[in-house]
Amino acid sequence: MISSLKLPFAFDPDTLSDDLTRFNADDWTPHFNTQYYNGDWSGIALRTSVNAHVALYPDPTATEFVGTEMLGRCSYVPTVLGAFHCPLESVRFLRLGAGSEIREHKDFKLGFEDGVMRVHIPVVTDPSVEFYLDGERVNMKPGEVWYLNLNLKHRVLNRSTSDRVHLVIDCVVNDWMRTFFDTAVATAR
Repeated sequence: MISSLKLPFAFDPDTLSDDLTRFNADDWTPHFNTQYYNGDWSGIALRTSVNAHVALYPDPTATEFVGTEMLGRCSYVPTVLGAFHCPLESVRFLRLGAGSEIREHKDFKLGFEDGVMRVHIPVVTDPSVEFYLDGERVNMKPGEVWYLNLNLKHRVLNRSTSDRVHLVIDCVVNDWMRTFFDTAVATAR
């Protein structure tokens, strides 16, 4: 089982950051898992389940997902999403405010082996942001694409003076993703 893997493609972080400028402070929704963090952990739902009660919640029981009005504001994110030749479920910008932390926790069935994998693309980050997965620090740079097996314990500390924002994409594992993932694993070795 692989805990993390840098995938062999990247996106322009400056152009992704331009999409963030299309949102104002009121567009960010506090994260629903309030017991898991201190400070500001918030997001903007770009794709969500049909009839979602909380747009930011990546409902594991949902079978149909749609783009939100917020996705319509973005000019580059649709290009990024188009690079994934697999069905996409939840897509969100997730922000961890300066000085904030996400306490150690596990997510539910979010590993490659489960059929849905979560991909993180750092948009705005800093070397002082510490992301730990299964006890190991994962250093992610802006524009990189990372698979993270979030069935494992993970936590994040934002020790910087600026907000950290990731584009987080839940991908359904299909034949394209299996081939792509296997190639990435072989390349990483």
